[in-house]
Amino acid sequence: MNIFTIVPVLFPILAGGMLPLLGLDENRKTRQIYVASVVGLNVVFVFLAIVQTNLELRLFRVTDAVYMLLRVDDLSRFFLVLASLLWLLATFYTFEYIKHEGKDIRFFTFFLMTLGVIMGICMAGNYFTLYLFYEMMTLITYPLVIHSETPEAMKAGTKYLMYSFFGASFALLGFVFIGYFGTTINFTAGGVLDPAKVAGNEQLLLVVFLLSFIGFGCKAGMWPLHAWLPTAHPVAPAPASALLSGVITKAGVLAIIRITFFIFGVNFVYGSWVQTVLMVMTLFTVFMGSMLAFKEKLLKRRLAYSTVSQVSYVLFGFTILSQTGFLGAMLHIVFHALIKNVLFLAAGAIIYMTHKTYVYELKGIGKAMPITMWCFTLASVSLVGIPPTSGVVSKWFLAMGGIISNHPLLGTIGAGVLLVSALLTGGYLISIFASAFFPGANFDYKNLKSTEPNKLMTVPLVILSACCVLFGIYPVPLMNFINRIAAQLF
Repeated sequence: MNIFTIVPVLFPILAGGMLPLLGLDENRKTRQIYVASVVGLNVVFVFLAIVQTNLELRLFRVTDAVYMLLRVDDLSRFFLVLASLLWLLATFYTFEYIKHEGKDIRFFTFFLMTLGVIMGICMAGNYFTLYLFYEMMTLITYPLVIHSETPEAMKAGTKYLMYSFFGASFALLGFVFIGYFGTTINFTAGGVLDPAKVAGNEQLLLVVFLLSFIGFGCKAGMWPLHAWLPTAHPVAPAPASALLSGVITKAGVLAIIRITFFIFGVNFVYGSWVQTVLMVMTLFTVFMGSMLAFKEKLLKRRLAYSTVSQVSYVLFGFTILSQTGFLGAMLHIVFHALIKNVLFLAAGAIIYMTHKTYVYELKGIGKAMPITMWCFTLASVSLVGIPPTSGVVSKWFLAMGGIISNHPLLGTIGAGVLLVSALLTGGYLISIFASAFFPGANFDYKNLKSTEPNKLMTVPLVILSACCVLFGIYPVPLMNFINRIAAQLF
């Protein structure tokens, strides 16, 4: 039924918009039940949608060629399940954390509305729909970034808007050109370029593709439009940071997948100068992000720079334009989303319970917050890529994809960059949990007392951390599904 296409989008948006009208300001328990019910029901609606075949819905038409289209394909299913389940776990964590921040009603209003917009991006069936929801995402996530309303938060929010709108203008340029040079704006495996119109304009369209990639790459934290991430994360509430890093950056990645493989097409980009430029840009971002994270002392900003680096692992995999690179990139989308949710939620738990924000303040904290720090540790070793955790699986395929790519020299250099980045990742993460559990013989344990948060915060951390390990031990079902998507594109 076509109704299953619109419900996961419309339901959370309407439910979020209604929240301020329900008079739940003083009734925390009822408010929590309401929010949990909305997010939980939306997971059900998502699963009802993904089991349908040929699910498609046209909502309104601007012109004969431009209309809003929601559609569920395998790529939609992949992102819908990932986003909705991560949102559910983050919801329960937020119930406790938001007591630290205040302004619960406003936060959950935009928290729910953002979920609906993300669902819309996942199910966008054409360029117009994707762009519409993409711009909505910027506007609706802005209040999450500035939630504390401190001067730093307001500056970060302004920076977030400026970078996002600038990147979106490049993406809009791509939409305009595809409207003329494409046979349709609907996402079609293999691309939609009209050979007759493209003839003689190949270089122009390659420039347009490059700019569109960079534009959508802003949300994914790719250089040169990455600077909003390390500014926004330290000021945003921890649940918002976790979802910004784990889910919203992936909305930018999804947009890049759509324009690369479903609009311009592999055959048009493969072997071109644009492929080389993008491979270099993504590798530069990987190395730069790791170096900046290694030097950073503020915990959440260190994790933000790590996101800049790690999401470009994904983008590098896509620029390889091979099935192996695609597999590694898609795997890393899932694993990075899980890992970064753990890391940011663990950082939030530390800040909530101890008010410590700098790395050097975390010495010995593993004794006071063992569950939180063990989850942080499992996520960290997974991000480094230490067996048997999930990170090693995706990084293996990314490195192999680079080595066997049509750019063997650059691809091999890329594999080397990934290795160096992994070592730097170990340096800036392992040092945290090492000093947390092994503060040294001179550490004063007498004043140390348990500060572990309650189960609303620890249970989501434990579930996500367990997934970081389980996917490393048994990644085959996920790999098979990704290969099913790749078979349509290569």
